Amino acid sequence: MRPVKLPPPPRGLPPRLRGWYIVTAAVISALTAAMAPMCPDRDAAGRPAWRVQTVHDGDTVTCIAPDGLAHKIRLRGIDAPEHHQPYGDASRAALAAKLAGGGVQVRGDARDQHGRLLGTLWVGDRDINREMVSDGLAWVFGGFAPDDDLLAAEAAARRQRRGLWSDPHPIAPSDWRATHPPHR
Repeated sequence: MRPVKLPPPPRGLPPRLRGWYIVTAAVISALTAAMAPMCPDRDAAGRPAWRVQTVHDGDTVTCIAPDGLAHKIRLRGIDAPEHHQPYGDASRAALAAKLAGGGVQVRGDARDQHGRLLGTLWVGDRDINREMVSDGLAWVFGGFAPDDDLLAAEAAARRQRRGLWSDPHPIAPSDWRATHPPHR
């Protein structure tokens, strides 16, 4: 980490306020230096990291790409419970906790029918999409050829009754959406 140089007090600042200025500038500089590692711009392999801006629900986030543009990302291969559905808020909170460090890798370049980027999120060597399924906080989205690793994670979560699989009759998000249309 490079040393922090405090900016000089602005011209015309009364002498009695210079001490407060120096203390305030030092505190702001220290906070900035302390927060910088929480928003890495590169992962351990040196690849540019994306910065998580918003976690919308258990399978959708908005991230800032290395080029500075915001992208809404739908986690590929999974379908998390909706907001008012059982486990919906738990799923969103778990995803937010998994991404709390701020820097992620996004792998994928396809788009869904809503224009969202379809991607797998990685934090270090952790596949976040898989973790959500493994923790019982998302279903495998079987609309297309589902990933075998995700299917195995879901089967294990079901057997061990983790998360939403502890409910005797969990309702798939697609079924929930069919019976609970959005309010317009």
